[in-house]
Amino acid sequence: MPIDRSFQTTWKQTETHRNHSVWHSKTSELGIHGTRVAVDFDECTGCMKCLKLCPEEVFELLEVSSSLLKADPVNESACLDCLACELVCPEEAIFIMRKPQESDTLSALLD
Repeated sequence: MPIDRSFQTTWKQTETHRNHSVWHSKTSELGIHGTRVAVDFDECTGCMKCLKLCPEEVFELLEVSSSLLKADPVNESACLDCLACELVCPEEAIFIMRKPQESDTLSALLD
C-alpha cells in the first residue's frame, strides 16, 4: 500500500529519531520516519534503491532488527526535490513534501 500522503494531519508525531520526526497511526507498527522526506517503515522493504540513487545522501541504512533494514531519511534537510527516490521506490513508501508549484513541475515531467 502506498504511503499515506496525509500523514501529517491524520497521524500523530510520537517521537524524534536522528533529527527527524516519527509518525504513527493506530494501525502502523513502525511508523513513518521524516516529515519533508517521509518513509513509511511498514511499507519499505529495504531494497535501498533510494539510498543508491539520492545525490545528496539523504538516506542512511538503518537496521531495525537483525534481518530488517530500512532507508532512514536522516538528512532530509539536504533534499534537492529531485523526486528520484519517490519515483524509484517499488513499494511507493516514500513521499517528498512539495511546495505547491512543484506538483505542477512533477506532472509536466511525467506527461
